[in-house]
Formats: sequence, C-alpha cells, structure tokens
Amino acid sequence: MLVIALLLPNLSRAQAAGGGTATSSGGASLSAATCPDANFFGGAMFSNLCWSCFFPVVIEGFPIGDGPLPSDTAFPECICPGKLFNIPSLGTVVGLWEPAHLFEIVRQPWCSPIMGEPLMDSSIDSATSNTGFGGLSRWGGYNSHDAGGDNQSQDSTFYNFHWWIYPANILVDALIGADAKKHEGQDLDIAYISEIDPTWINDEMAFYTQPEAKLFSNPIAIAACAADAVASTVAKPLTFMYWCAGTWGHAYPFTGNVNNNDDPERNASLVTFRALAALSRRTLARKTYGDDSTCADSINPMIQKQEYRLQTFYPVPEKSGNHWLGASVFDWGEWRNIPFRGEDFIIAEWRYTEYCMTYW
Repeated sequence: MLVIALLLPNLSRAQAAGGGTATSSGGASLSAATCPDANFFGGAMFSNLCWSCFFPVVIEGFPIGDGPLPSDTAFPECICPGKLFNIPSLGTVVGLWEPAHLFEIVRQPWCSPIMGEPLMDSSIDSATSNTGFGGLSRWGGYNSHDAGGDNQSQDSTFYNFHWWIYPANILVDALIGADAKKHEGQDLDIAYISEIDPTWINDEMAFYTQPEAKLFSNPIAIAACAADAVASTVAKPLTFMYWCAGTWGHAYPFTGNVNNNDDPERNASLVTFRALAALSRRTLARKTYGDDSTCADSINPMIQKQEYRLQTFYPVPEKSGNHWLGASVFDWGEWRNIPFRGEDFIIAEWRYTEYCMTYW
C-alpha cells in the first residue's frame, strides 16, 4: 500500500502553520468545492447499508431467510485443509451475501465522496504531469462531440472509479470467524484507483487487455444481449453472456467511456460492471462461490455475473434491497440521483461467498 500512501496526501489536511485548510492553488480549492461529501463517517457507513441483504444465509444447503441466490452454488459438504496442521478435513459449506467493497463512481478525478474531499490536490496532480500521473487524470461528466456522418453530434460521459474495501465486512467475522481461511475482513482501505490506469481512459489501449472484444463488436452479438437484459431484470443474469451488461449496455470496452448521457444511474451502473470485469481480468476480483472456490477464491478472467448484486449507497441509497448486474433501472434506480449535485455515486458491491467450515 506504499503507492497508495504516496498518492493520498490529502487524507491528512493539517496546515503547517496558521490553521485552516491547506490549498496551494485556486485549482485545489475548486476541486475541494466540487467534490461531494457522502457523510460516510458521520453515520452513512452503516445507516445507508441494506441490512436485510445479508440473507439468505445457507448452511449445508438449507437457507435461513429469504432472498436470491446464484444458480451454481457448492455442494453442502466440502473437504479443505483443516485447523490441525492443514490436514484435509471434512466440513460444512456456509454461504452468504457480504458487502465486500464500495465503488466510487466520480466525474472529477481523485474526488472521493467517502472521504468528503479529493484524494489528491489538482495542484499536486499537475505537478506530477512529467512523471505520468498528471497526464492520466481525466475529468468526466457530460461531453458532446462531432460524430460525423448523418449524426452531427454524439453525447457521451466518462467516470473514474475507486474500489474500496468495506469495513462492514468485518461483521461477517462474528459468524464465520477465523475458521474461514479465505475470509478477508479488513479495515477501510482503498484497493484500486482508475486515475493511474491508462487503459481506463483510452478505448484503443484497453483493447490490449481484452482482445476478445473484437468478437462481440457486431450486430448479432449485441442483439443477443436482449436475452440477458430480460433475464437480469426478471430472474438472474446469464453468466455465459459475459459480453453483455443486461439493460445497461455492452460490457466492452473496459473503460469509463459511456456513449450516452441520458441516465446517470444506468451509466454509473455500467461503469461499475466494467470495473468489476476489468478487476476480474487482472485477477483482483475472484470467484468466491461454487465447488472450486470453497477452500480458496479461484481465478476466473471473465466476470461471474451471478456472484454480485449492487446497492446504490449514495446519493439516494437503496436501504431495502439490492439488484442483479444488468437489472433495469426502472425496477430499482429511478430518482436515485440529484441533478448536477448528485451525479457522483457510491455503489456497494454485495458478493456471494461460500466458506468451508472444517470440523477439525
């Protein structure tokens, strides 16, 4: 985390002398003024969470509580390295939804609604342009450009994302505890920042990390996504159609560029989907359920769509439920943004995880 520490000088804003907020330029002041505060540490960390979304908890195949589950869950019994010198042991599979991470989907580079201020001053960002960081930072939001041909202009938008480890995940320790070797309950920490990823801002550069995108850049593949759109809304997303993001659009490319600006909730959700897909490709987001993932999380370069459910955390939280990847915003998301002021989002990533609770 040394690199992250170097990139987050604003986490402590104590001024060297004279008190007040430390800003070295008008640009820094503007960045702080336009970055929203989600009041995360003022109570929203827990008050905005959907507490009923932890259920159902499945113990040896028997669900406790009501709620959706993935289709290909693990067998109720398991064999994993045990507590005694890692000797293989029989065990019981326990599965549950856990709020593993938070996504900040923001228009302003380095803006953090969780912290309530930018992670980096614009003045520092500009000063690092010679080392590369300044050139990568890109402002998002609405953009209209010449599309050529019959269409004189095309609306688009761009978002950066920050991937945070959610501290509420520690609460799962009360149920699972140290018996689950793969459990990763941690304090609040930042795990990924798109501003330093050159593939996130450039579609052509992103192609080198997902060359299979060329296979799905055709009308037949795009039209096939209609089936996933229906399934995501009325049932469950179709995992094998990994190039589709349901009603939100096309999964490729794995960048923050979205070619429309008509629905902020849908755009932010699509960016979150692409971020999860990109993190899966980098082996940072792993498969956490199924027979191959009860002892330890397994690597799968394609996004496991039924592993995740999303919850709008800010600006207008979903406190009573969450939704599958690709589900229609008309079912869950209309009026969950505030025009202009509330078009930056925090989205909670609920992840279905299965653990092998060994007997010895």
